[in-house]
Amino acid sequence: MTHAELKSLARGFIPGAKAQIITEPVLTLILNQGIKNIAAYTACLKANKKFTITANQAEYALSTVIGDYLVTDKSGLWWFGTQWKKLNPRTLAWLDENRPNWRDLDAGDPQEYFIDSDILTLVPAPDTTLADGLWLYYGKAPVPMAEETDYPFSGDSTELTHLSIFDDAILEYAEWRVNPILNKDQTEDITEGQFKRAREEAFTIFKKRRDIGSDKEARLQGPRVRR
Repeated sequence: MTHAELKSLARGFIPGAKAQIITEPVLTLILNQGIKNIAAYTACLKANKKFTITANQAEYALSTVIGDYLVTDKSGLWWFGTQWKKLNPRTLAWLDENRPNWRDLDAGDPQEYFIDSDILTLVPAPDTTLADGLWLYYGKAPVPMAEETDYPFSGDSTELTHLSIFDDAILEYAEWRVNPILNKDQTEDITEGQFKRAREEAFTIFKKRRDIGSDKEARLQGPRVRR
């Protein structure tokens, strides 16, 4: 659905959501926030990017080296030594508990990384500089809708049809956020729950790979019993 269609349905689904109460800019802002929530939860806007690894530099601002970064995807971060190697994802708390000397390590081949807010930190810091030496797999931020003909996620007149399954979840998000503005009681967070269920149902469909499921070699199989 386009931006205009989403706004029209949102007003139809939410009694009292008249334009003089829920203005066009406010409704657009709410819809775009719902789309960003879904993109962050699902990493549905798959992307990957290489960027420079710099000798003795452990920290990298993702907003600078990536730009449209929103969340890390399952494949995570890789670095190039003599070949591409996947780095181990950690948290700051994990490193402090299990590698308490990590801040004192000499520069060398990175083994681990953690992301704290906007900052990606390599452990240890690299001892060489290499253009395109880091490769991050991530979910990118959606482009906000502005024009009436814009579509969710793309933010322009190009519809990402495989993401149209999230339209109902976007509308549920709008209801959840609009109701408090209308002073409607949200007993036991019913509308929040409805949004999360709609998001999860669409996400389940999004993740389903019928081609993998039908391929004998690619699909997951149980352990083989040796005789």
